[in-house]
Amino acid sequence: MTADSRVAVRRLWKQFLSSTTRKRHCLTMGSPPQAIHVFLLGRFEVARGGRVLRDSDWTRRKAAALFQRIALERRLTKDQAIEFLWSDADAASGANNLYRTLHALRQTLDTALGAHTANAALTFEDGIFTLGDSVWVDAREFQRLAHLQPFGGVYTERSRSAQGRLPTSHLPLPTSELQSALDLYTGDLLPDELYAEWTQVPRDALRRLFRETALTLVAHYREARDYARAIALLSRLVMRDRADEAAHRELMRAYALAGRRHDALRQYQIAREALAAELDAPPEPETAALYTQILNGELGAGSPPVSLPPAPIPIQIEDDIPIVARAREIETLRAQLDAARRGQGQTVLLAGDAGVGKTRLAFETLRIGAAAGMTTLIGAVYEQEGQMPYQPFIEAFDRYLAEQQRPAGENPITHFRRTGSGDPQQDHWALFKSVAAFLTSIRAPTILLIDDLHAADEATLRLFHYLARHTRAAPALLLAAYRPDAVVPARPFATLLNTLYRERLSQTITLLALPTDAVAPVLEPILGGQVDAELAAAVHEMTEGNPFFIREIARALLKGNQLEKDDGQWHLRRGDPRGRPTEGRPTEGRPMLPVPADLGGLVRERVARLGEGVEAALTAAAVIGREFDYETLRGVAVLPDPVVLDALDAALAGYLIEETESGYRFRHPLIRRALYDSLSRARRAHLHTRTAETVESISARRAAGVAPIVETLAHHYDLSDRRDRALDYLIQAGDKAAAIFAFEVAVGYFERALALMDALGLADHARRWKLLEKLGWWYNILADTPRAVARFEQAIALPPENGWQSPRRDRVRLHCGAAVALITAGHLDAVEAHLQTALQEVDEQEDAAEYSDLLYNVAQFRWHRGEYREAYDAAQSSLAVAERIAKPEAIARAFEMLALVCHSLGEWQTGIQYEQRRATLVGPALDVTDAFDTHL
Repeated sequence: MTADSRVAVRRLWKQFLSSTTRKRHCLTMGSPPQAIHVFLLGRFEVARGGRVLRDSDWTRRKAAALFQRIALERRLTKDQAIEFLWSDADAASGANNLYRTLHALRQTLDTALGAHTANAALTFEDGIFTLGDSVWVDAREFQRLAHLQPFGGVYTERSRSAQGRLPTSHLPLPTSELQSALDLYTGDLLPDELYAEWTQVPRDALRRLFRETALTLVAHYREARDYARAIALLSRLVMRDRADEAAHRELMRAYALAGRRHDALRQYQIAREALAAELDAPPEPETAALYTQILNGELGAGSPPVSLPPAPIPIQIEDDIPIVARAREIETLRAQLDAARRGQGQTVLLAGDAGVGKTRLAFETLRIGAAAGMTTLIGAVYEQEGQMPYQPFIEAFDRYLAEQQRPAGENPITHFRRTGSGDPQQDHWALFKSVAAFLTSIRAPTILLIDDLHAADEATLRLFHYLARHTRAAPALLLAAYRPDAVVPARPFATLLNTLYRERLSQTITLLALPTDAVAPVLEPILGGQVDAELAAAVHEMTEGNPFFIREIARALLKGNQLEKDDGQWHLRRGDPRGRPTEGRPTEGRPMLPVPADLGGLVRERVARLGEGVEAALTAAAVIGREFDYETLRGVAVLPDPVVLDALDAALAGYLIEETESGYRFRHPLIRRALYDSLSRARRAHLHTRTAETVESISARRAAGVAPIVETLAHHYDLSDRRDRALDYLIQAGDKAAAIFAFEVAVGYFERALALMDALGLADHARRWKLLEKLGWWYNILADTPRAVARFEQAIALPPENGWQSPRRDRVRLHCGAAVALITAGHLDAVEAHLQTALQEVDEQEDAAEYSDLLYNVAQFRWHRGEYREAYDAAQSSLAVAERIAKPEAIARAFEMLALVCHSLGEWQTGIQYEQRRATLVGPALDVTDAFDTHL
């Protein structure tokens, strides 16, 4: 670029800046003042015009306290302010302190939120502080929408019966305003000021107001038979207050009316345990009577069960299982939650062996965060099942949207819109950006839990890493649980861990097994009483302190009648033949536990005691997957419907499975694995065939067909005795993964398809060609040059078969693909052979488009060899062919190549002209960076 050109560019840039400044000035002149938003519920923040002043940004705490109280009460006298902040000071000292604090308050507002914010926020005239008219306060808006007004510091409540039953008469309050009020209540008033005396009365009053508003809205929903929304609201209430018996009771009633009898009965157990733990009291007679009514079938739905959204995650925690010996970990997690709520994004990994309590601790973290007003999202990776890219994120977002009653179409993954660039990599990153934007757009601070992250596909792991980097300045906590024994060097998950550690993006909390003295607190809630030291020590020795193993062994001992209670303590039964020591030497005189040697045997024995029907049904379910539905199970198990239903009831009662929105789920993956591993290879393959055929048949009757579940069908058929039927589904699953830019997953499916063809002895060169070509292009995208070239060359080498022969132009295209991959990797010696062969194959007239592309690749090759004049000639030839066939993309690439070559030849002006011609032809929007991809 000449000196005159640079001067002209600088002049244009200054003109642009000047005009932009004028426009900005014109936009601000005469515009109304920006509103100020004050958030007191769940956090303390002041926002204006895109700027946010957080609690941690206040350097003077008394200034913050003064503004908080003015915001809440809207009016405060000078004397009240002095008494509030300096109750022991004399009048003169108090006044001086107040003026200094007011100055600090104004300075903080103006500095953080812009000039004149303080004047708009409050006035101080005639000894009275008054909140500005443009200030919106969430606590006061919450009161207004709830149709309750403060009076003398006490909030009036709507009438209810003494027993806390919801009114059934018509309530003329608009539900939309009540729901808006509840949406504003993201947490208690000023949670970081719990011990400030002045906040306690309004905080308690607002809590009562939230509860009363929620119960009123529940009454509306119940009358409208909208049980899904009623259940979501009531679940939120009992999550906030485990001892709210009226809310528990109404939740039981809503479940029963919705046709969810199991959930209704289970809710009673949750209520009973919560009341015992919190109040040391049994349920009220009305609650017990309602339980009996539901148990006897006297209260239930008059129509089939309605579709319910997933319950909030913390409700799903096994409340009967205490968290033991995890105080240090919980304190660490609380600190991470507090930092996330302040806008300092955190990523925390929970590491530990299977059953050590990672998920339980993660759920406790969700409960703590939810109680503080944070939004909880959860997804899980299911091991031993077909991999669907991004599945845990899709599950988490779908669940959140259902809870918020928002359209499923807002899921940023399943409904991602391509950028239109035509570049898969650009669309890939655009998808990741849309996920990060969705996560950070959630109004409240957010916790996202991904359980069993170690089993995730590579695309999911890449998205997790992206979010860990791009939520550092967002109010979000990424929480993931994984098993260290699943970390294999050189595998994607190990790479993710190393990357997170190297970039200092995460903190890892490793959970160890429980010590001996922590076993008794786990056993006692299960056994319903104290345990003696000998029993606790024996259980610890057998389980090595694994909480899941401890619980399973305790339940097995109880059901096997191998324990007895004496002097108020449980101990091993003496003199029982089953109580004799097993093979091995007792430790310090203690008897060996009379239980199976491994958990697999324990689980199988526990299932077998429930009967043959239960064993047959659950074994079939174990092949289906961690989650399964009734329709699929009855097709796979081949049992009469009454037997299947009885088996499910027995398994639910035995805590082997639990109900979900769409069916059932093994309570722990180890239960499923133990049953699955007990099958012979032939039996396992047969059941996989039945599973695939059943799922295929069910899906064929649905509008979407099998497209949403091709991964599942590929998984089951590949493990079945009909593996040939897996091939089409493996290819479909690969295409589906590639369509959403999960390239690593797509390659995995295509490689499995190739391996299956080899295992089955299928020649089918036409199909093999397509697979090899797909792998070549995707390995090229993933920068795996050796594999990309190998797959291209394998396809080219396929001989004719049964009338099939690879078309000449297809061979040319693959030679070019191999050449590009080799150029990118710098292996120039191998490039020339591919290009020479392609030139011999191509027909300049019939294959004009391919010929233009080939000449472009020749120009690339010559440029890399430093043969700039030859590169220029090849690019000119490519341009001539492209112009003859009027192919804009090829013309643009040729111009781009010519510009690059001219630069290398020192012909700057000519190069700029070529670049201008390219821009004139296709505009700046079209991405033609192929040349630079191979030159950098």
